[in-house]
Amino acid sequence: MEDYFSYTAKLFNPDEADRKPEALKGIRVLDFSHVIFGPIAARLLADYGAEVIKLELPFYGDLWRPATYWGKYWKHSNPIWHNITKNKYFLSVNLKLKESKELIYRMVKDADVVIENFAPGTADAWDIGYEKISKINSSIIFLSCSTYGQFGPMRYFPGWDLLAQGASGVLTLNGYPDTDIFYKLPDYVGDFMPGNFAALSVLMALYHRKKTGKGQYIDMAQTEGLMRTLFHYTYYSVTQKAIGRTGNVDPTMVPAAIFKTADDKFLALACATSEQFENFTRAIGRPELSSDPRFSDTLERLKPENAKALHAIAVDWIRSQSCADVIRLADDKNIPAAEVADDYMIANEEWRRKRGSVVLFKDDVYGNLVIAGPSAMLSGTPSRTKWLARPLGYHNRFVLKKFLGLSEAEIEKLEKKKVIGTFDDRPGLKPPVYYDLSKDPIYNYGKEVGK
Repeated sequence: MEDYFSYTAKLFNPDEADRKPEALKGIRVLDFSHVIFGPIAARLLADYGAEVIKLELPFYGDLWRPATYWGKYWKHSNPIWHNITKNKYFLSVNLKLKESKELIYRMVKDADVVIENFAPGTADAWDIGYEKISKINSSIIFLSCSTYGQFGPMRYFPGWDLLAQGASGVLTLNGYPDTDIFYKLPDYVGDFMPGNFAALSVLMALYHRKKTGKGQYIDMAQTEGLMRTLFHYTYYSVTQKAIGRTGNVDPTMVPAAIFKTADDKFLALACATSEQFENFTRAIGRPELSSDPRFSDTLERLKPENAKALHAIAVDWIRSQSCADVIRLADDKNIPAAEVADDYMIANEEWRRKRGSVVLFKDDVYGNLVIAGPSAMLSGTPSRTKWLARPLGYHNRFVLKKFLGLSEAEIEKLEKKKVIGTFDDRPGLKPPVYYDLSKDPIYNYGKEVGK
């Protein structure tokens, strides 16, 4: 029999993903959401095979399309947008018009999931909320994403990632003790993490529907999603003391922190067990530390004054070594340690490419782009990337003809009334200048195109 690691390498081989079935094939999602929170939930479903139809306003599109970091674009697009909205169908309809709602109601009949993240009550006011949609399709799973939820005294307060981080309590733990400086979690963790929870909630609802035939309404609040990753308030309720900010150290073990090496690199090192601590003392040539009364017992090591002294010893030793030497010694002595990876390392490290956790994807429209692979590897139904984001309204004809069966005359009528539309000349909405949409068979679905 082959060894375990050869077996798992074959079982999870990312090159085989396209040959395997999709877990959510046949599930259709109408994605009314915008920016990051809701779109991430929808994209996760798309990654595993769901047909996700993203609806946007003609000539304006999603707010996040042109809102790139520092105003830097890639081929007229927001590069981060591709990670958020890949694998979706892009339909551009004007929700304010009666004809648009009629299209939506027709799509709802065959849909399984609806996702929205408007301000609470907005979808209902526009007649596309759960009450209306569930009357058209009683088995629908309807997900509303907001900062504070669909009911309660905070429901009308506006919110974004940063506000959710603040209101969840996450920011009270992020920073250094004895300072008045708080640090925002990087990127948009307040959107991405609750977005993952939202996708999970949809899967649970789909499973319940499979057993009972009943759909349901899901109220997903960013603030609560972030709260569920931390339980410092439970600690406070028991001890009447705040855990507080711990900077770059772990308060449950020592030495455990982020350290700077002699070659100005950073690494994480954490000794969680007594055995690992003893291995550390031998590795640094200080075996006597393991019998020092201040450090010989785990609880003694964790006392603030002892932890501080031990941390200082670790800082001094690691500061005298290169990062590679520390990693090599840690591997040899069985001490958990890892170099702090920067963007360049993550984008280029060979082991990430081999696992498929970072993918150099070749797209028909945009060419090569490094994007994130799956969060978890499924041996039987892996996720995959089929295409990156597309220009605003790119799939109008495809969705309306293939999914709804509209005729050419009906589509032309909708275009004239501006019920549907595409893009204007703003970055983020239009295709790359080199790409000829007139020859694209999907954009021109149902029409004869040149080759």
